[in-house]
Amino acid sequence: MKRKKNEKIFMAYADADGNVYDYDGKMPAFRYGYRFAEVKREELIPLPYGSYLFSLPDRYPVTFANGKFIPVTKDYFGKAINGVSAFLASGYLRTFLPAFIKTKSNAVVLPLWAYCGVVCIDGQFYVPALRIDDDPRSDPAIHENHNELKKAIKHVRGDLKDNRLVEQLSICSTEYNCLCARNFFLGRYECPVPTSPACNADCLGCFSYQDGTSGFCQSQLRLDFAPTPEEISQVILRHFKNVPHGVASFGQGCEGEPLLRGKDLAKAISIVREKTPDGTINLNTNGSRPEIVQELIDCGLDSIRVSMCSPTEKYYTLYHRPVNFKYSDVLKTVELALSKGIYVSINLFFMPGFTDSESETDSLMSFLKNFPVNMIQTRNMNIDPDYFFERISFKDQDAIGIRNLLALIRKDFKFVKLGYYNPSIR
Repeated sequence: MKRKKNEKIFMAYADADGNVYDYDGKMPAFRYGYRFAEVKREELIPLPYGSYLFSLPDRYPVTFANGKFIPVTKDYFGKAINGVSAFLASGYLRTFLPAFIKTKSNAVVLPLWAYCGVVCIDGQFYVPALRIDDDPRSDPAIHENHNELKKAIKHVRGDLKDNRLVEQLSICSTEYNCLCARNFFLGRYECPVPTSPACNADCLGCFSYQDGTSGFCQSQLRLDFAPTPEEISQVILRHFKNVPHGVASFGQGCEGEPLLRGKDLAKAISIVREKTPDGTINLNTNGSRPEIVQELIDCGLDSIRVSMCSPTEKYYTLYHRPVNFKYSDVLKTVELALSKGIYVSINLFFMPGFTDSESETDSLMSFLKNFPVNMIQTRNMNIDPDYFFERISFKDQDAIGIRNLLALIRKDFKFVKLGYYNPSIR
């Protein structure tokens, strides 16, 4: 895209009603970790289609003026204002956080979204981000035909009567607008297969369970039943029949840990593999039970994605809060999967200023040397950054920058794919 000459970049802010404006004459700022940063034009892209803008309650936006970062408390008319954040569409990775100063010590904890900086250029919104995966499976533009979705749900319900997993996916696709669940009904890409109502971790940013002490609620209700191997295999077989090179994934945001259903998953995988060699059976997991992973691989599991906020044991433990397993068990799972030759990804939660900090960069480089995974899925961490830093006791330190971290991975670990989605293996 050709840039206009003399572009002016202004700070974005929100009024009390949540309306977003540009603040003429106020230079914006971004944030990484605990630090503020000047806005550089080369970091910016137009706000991706399907992204959202959020007002940040109890938080003033920050401007960069005369070499200093200064909170802006009022608009032109003397009315109080709030900071603004963007929530990016799937497939995009943020490189900076929004810059804000809390208006009070007991400011509300922000809900479970991934907060990205946002600025205004010539009346348009821009964000510090990059497209990390060109796969269109979750592009909002292909998920706007709601009548088509309703017809598809009715059709699948008719074909798989009394299948409770289908009913769960219909809720996910309509009430929670889960694009992966919508893709199942529309017969394309990846099919989500939630199976576990229980979990053996208590992650700070869990989408499906919060105990009421965090200050924010879960994003969705957790699955409250255990689908049978027959229900599970019916859904997977239907997807593989209708979708060439389709993917079916255990481990979704609306459930706990699928490895707790290991025996039933093994049976479901066996049923599928007895009937077809087609399709990729994938497991999204915390990697807590390597012995169960071994059993699933023996039954025909094709790929695995292990989630982690950090490859550093201290931070991993403080964020994921594992129950009856340790970080060493997670590493055993990764090592096992690599030794068995299945496709191995880590689902690394990116937080600007933390993931690209000097210590975390060193930790990730060491991890990749010891565990040469096939892919890093670069996911924006959905959590209030201050809440996250406080809970894991992260101390301020220098960072190399998200873009520089990606470049370093590409240079030193050429075999590692950087992306966002589970790939098709078959």
